[in-house]
Amino acid sequence: MTVGRHFIKIKIRMKRINLPTLIAISIISWIMVNMLHEIAGHAGLAYLSGLKIKAVNTTTAYLEVNWDNEIATNGFWKLRLFLLGGVFLNFISGLIGYLVLRYNQSLNPQMRVFLWYFASFSYTVILMNLVSAPLTGGGDLAEIINTLENKLLAKSLVLMGGMIFMILGYILIQRAFMVKIKRSKLITLTFIPVVVIIIIQSLSLIKSPFAYLPPTENHLLASVFAFFHFVIWATIVNIIPAPGNKHDTITILPGKSTLWIISGVIIAIFYIFIRGPGIGSFECHPSL
Repeated sequence: MTVGRHFIKIKIRMKRINLPTLIAISIISWIMVNMLHEIAGHAGLAYLSGLKIKAVNTTTAYLEVNWDNEIATNGFWKLRLFLLGGVFLNFISGLIGYLVLRYNQSLNPQMRVFLWYFASFSYTVILMNLVSAPLTGGGDLAEIINTLENKLLAKSLVLMGGMIFMILGYILIQRAFMVKIKRSKLITLTFIPVVVIIIIQSLSLIKSPFAYLPPTENHLLASVFAFFHFVIWATIVNIIPAPGNKHDTITILPGKSTLWIISGVIIAIFYIFIRGPGIGSFECHPSL
């Protein structure tokens, strides 16, 4: 009887979510998605196309290029590649994260949550660029559409693809991760990372030169537009969790991990105090 009681206590303890670990996983997930978008995506593909990178921070990549001269000489392809880079890298990396989550069932709870966040945050950023931004006339894909002759057709195709991606992507990611869990735990798993994203991204902009521009060019206000999409994601997951994984709930509720916590603190400091102000120089940026 004593052994049985000890076993029950251990099982209950394992089912608790360790908040510091969950916060650290949220920090690392978001920063990786952001870095892949801005650094590997926009800056990386621009560099591969032969353009010079002057600076990059948490909201933009700045190139040393006169676009009028570049377009007159080589056409729009480098501009389009630069603009498409962020979404493209988010799609490729998010797909890899989804496939690992879907087919590697031996992952520990921390890694499963990380991959779910990583795939879901990538999905949200992509969806924002495929649907919301083109509808409002902003964002990277909207700028690409403006370089095309048949803008209406291009916008329609992007929006149609975005709607398909919105439904299919959500179902696939959720069914690869989600199991039936208590509502309180689901709220914790979804809204804690959203709060973390809002805080960490806002803090990164405190010393950014783009946080104090007029409203139409203010990157902090633009970030609020992005935050809105993550709130919607968390809300929808709680309304339609779409469970499909057969694992016990223990496998998706992260316990304490000192390694994740320490890594989260270090990466957050780098993101806020180094990447936030910017790596490189934004001198002569047209918005400043």
